[in-house]
Amino acid sequence: MLEFIAKYWLEFVFSLAISGLTVWFRRISGKVKKQQAVNNGVKALLRNEIVQEYNRYSDKGFCPIYARENIESLYKEYHELGGNGTITELVGKLHSLPTEKE
Repeated sequence: MLEFIAKYWLEFVFSLAISGLTVWFRRISGKVKKQQAVNNGVKALLRNEIVQEYNRYSDKGFCPIYARENIESLYKEYHELGGNGTITELVGKLHSLPTEKE
């Protein structure tokens, strides 16, 4: 009788442990997916802002120092989120513009 109880008690405990781990994993997985979606959204917004700034100042033919600092700040955060080289190229082109209107 004790063997029967011990045998099924262990199975019950292991079943509970596996169920608990499964629930925990699904919750963590859901949170990771949501965080990744937020990161991708922020990265898209930063990219859009940098492209808009590039278009504005390349049309003007110059990029003031305060705008460069702002763009650098945007680019730093964009790069931290895993941004690609296309924006790096645009930021480099902005740096080649003069800082004052000629």
